[in-house]
Amino acid sequence: MQRSVFLDLIRSHPEMTLAELSKLSKGQFSGLLSSVTVGEVISAGHEFEGDAEVAVPSAEPGAAAAPEDVNTRTAVGRREYDARVLEFIRESEDAVSATEIRNKVGGTSLQVRKSVARLIEAEKVTWQGKARGTRYSAL
Repeated sequence: MQRSVFLDLIRSHPEMTLAELSKLSKGQFSGLLSSVTVGEVISAGHEFEGDAEVAVPSAEPGAAAAPEDVNTRTAVGRREYDARVLEFIRESEDAVSATEIRNKVGGTSLQVRKSVARLIEAEKVTWQGKARGTRYSAL
């Protein structure tokens, strides 16, 4: 349980630097930091939490794709995912959060962050705010 909380804490603060992360080694999570891998932090973490089953909701029309349905390992997969993310952002009346994008389009938090970063670099999307308060809108 404590391991899961620790990983969620790290994932919920992607702006955290490695220096700040090392400060946690002196706090209540000191015993956990030495056993956590970079892969665990980057991934959704479910595959590292033991044998617990992870429930994946059934797909309904218009529902978000399950994270495993999103393939960003290839250039084609990234382009397709970016197009879906951009379409969602463009169709939204207000600026949207990464969580809203993930809930509608699917994918992991990391895939969403990488996608919007590519779209920002391509000057198709802009952002406002910081960390959890970041909102994205189309240009």
